[in-house]
Amino acid sequence: MDQQQIRAAELVTKYLENTLSSEETKELELLSEKFPYLKSWLEDPDRSMNRINSKISQYQSLDLEKDWQEILTRRQSMRNTTKSMRRWWAIAASILAISIVGAGLFAVKHDVESLISENHIDAILPGTDNAVLTLSDGSKIILEAGGNHTVVDGEIQIQSLNDMLDYSEVKSTTPQRHILQIPLGGTYHVQLSDGTKVWLNADSELEYPSFFTGNERRVKIRGEAYFEIAKDAYKPFKVDVQGVEVEALGTAFNVNTHLYQGKIKTILTEGKIKVTNGAGSKTINAGYETVSSQAGIEVRVADIEEALAWKEGYFYFNSKAIREVLEDIARWYRLDLDIRTPLADKKYMGGIKKSASIDKVCAILNDLTPYQVLVDNRKLIIKQK
Repeated sequence: MDQQQIRAAELVTKYLENTLSSEETKELELLSEKFPYLKSWLEDPDRSMNRINSKISQYQSLDLEKDWQEILTRRQSMRNTTKSMRRWWAIAASILAISIVGAGLFAVKHDVESLISENHIDAILPGTDNAVLTLSDGSKIILEAGGNHTVVDGEIQIQSLNDMLDYSEVKSTTPQRHILQIPLGGTYHVQLSDGTKVWLNADSELEYPSFFTGNERRVKIRGEAYFEIAKDAYKPFKVDVQGVEVEALGTAFNVNTHLYQGKIKTILTEGKIKVTNGAGSKTINAGYETVSSQAGIEVRVADIEEALAWKEGYFYFNSKAIREVLEDIARWYRLDLDIRTPLADKKYMGGIKKSASIDKVCAILNDLTPYQVLVDNRKLIIKQK
């Protein structure tokens, strides 16, 4: 979507709130000439303003801007990344208006409430910080948000604090193999013995040693994880990702195996990495991403927010296909995905706070897309309107 469309979205929002200045009114009239469907809606006397405004209030109740600004404040030291995030927020904050301009929301003919099964919404809650740790003897430890205790595996003691498992105090001992599994509807954070930090998204798994030995640091990942690698020029950090190897010295990157057709995406936010699979290898710098498959490794400019937003508490779907958006949401709310209509190959932009209730998420998707999105019997159902 170009800047004129985004500006039109902002002006439409002001029009609905009756806050347009005289100059902005003229600007909106000019933009209406370029976007005919916008002009026809503005001239329609039968359109219910109260109904449209009620939809706006649903988005405003999410208080996205306040939460996103808090995230930006925490990341002021990352100048380039923060600048990019601010550009994305300008889009995300106007998600409703953008969907109006880009997808014809002015022609909405269905009440959101009729598309949601109220009998099932209340029992479906957003995900939380939780994980299952498998120790070297096969025993399993349940880790939950707010927990504060010591995990013991033979001579090893690991601290579990709130949403983080901390191996930084583990001394040089015989390494034990541990597996950290994140269920549907969960996230968790681990600090490895070398100081490397790993954030794990829902339905993901990290296998790693309790202490790194030898001339390299190697872990294995399935699902989605964000890595901040502790620097060690003498011990490269290597991540095994279902037949793909990602090698880094000191860097930050996101790995995602939750893609179609066996593809694996790596987004580099800092430093440099080398990505290798059976078809060859590619070395990329920060700001680029790789998509690995049996056919080879594709390199392209990255969308950095995609790597950062999920661990900061947002569904992020800038230029994502609707199927990817739906699969992310289903994993977080522990729902089965039931698609009952062919999905168009169209890209969407915006974001939703992951703490939002499922009814608000359905409301946003119903307005943003040409589909009915509802929940019934722990299924996220998608139908044609």
